Amino acid sequence: MKEVILLATGWSSDYWESDKEAPYPKKKYTELPEWEELSKNCPLPGLGIYIKQKEKDFKKIPFVYLKITGMRYDTNTQAPYFNFKVIKKAGKESESLTDKLPAENKKLFSAIEAGQLIKILNEIGEEPPKEWSDLIESEGTTVSWKNYIGEYFLKLEDVDISNDEFEDIVANLLTALGFDITQKGHRIKGEFPDGVAAFEHEYAVVYDCKNTSSYISTAEDRRALEKYFDDERKVRKEKYLYKAFIAKSFKDEQKDIFYFPVGALLYLLYKKLTIGSKFSLAPFRKILSNNISLTMETIDKEWLKL
Repeated sequence: MKEVILLATGWSSDYWESDKEAPYPKKKYTELPEWEELSKNCPLPGLGIYIKQKEKDFKKIPFVYLKITGMRYDTNTQAPYFNFKVIKKAGKESESLTDKLPAENKKLFSAIEAGQLIKILNEIGEEPPKEWSDLIESEGTTVSWKNYIGEYFLKLEDVDISNDEFEDIVANLLTALGFDITQKGHRIKGEFPDGVAAFEHEYAVVYDCKNTSSYISTAEDRRALEKYFDDERKVRKEKYLYKAFIAKSFKDEQKDIFYFPVGALLYLLYKKLTIGSKFSLAPFRKILSNNISLTMETIDKEWLKL
């Protein structure tokens, strides 16, 4: 199944209605982790989405089905450019689409697995035009980084996964990444965190799983995690102990508790598979000590140094 390129702008109310090259001068092409695979597999299906930017609010304007004919970037600034042709204007407002998109796709440009997007389009009552659907079904299928991982771990993104299975697969994912996992949660009776992920003997993360998208931590959730953290600190031998929530995605900002989105952890597993024996969890020392958000961009930057 192909990936679909999502492009967004608040530049003008008819921006996506004429063939052109869309530049993103203040961005870098590396913000799209799948750039290399995608750029080699054009033409690709795309959507042109209208958003609110500064004083301009075009969210009520219908999005547009696009054919992405080429992708390039400026070798000096690394700014990405997307060539596209217009296929058809949608019947639904851009806002109805963006409200349903995962957090990682609510950016100026991103890629989403076609099946996931088609499901969203069905939910909002939008039927894609045949020419656009044919781009998805055509040969020359794009190999997404998610294809490296396999169906088992990708179940973490499934809306129908149970809380217990979510916890179990998170523990297995962290184990696959190289953490020494002590799973608790539904596995034992009592008030405990869902698990503790340790590495390099001196570092450990006390984590709690939240099987939801756009998660916002509540005061009750934070108090519970603080209690788990204090209890673990009394018995753990690691010198550096941290606390984190793990969820499908997050809506609020990271503060004194780390946020580990499932998408970023899955992407890190992809990095491990492609880096091979040189892969290490060492960059987590910097991420944890400097309170850096775990994103795909952070992973590309920190694990590139290995």
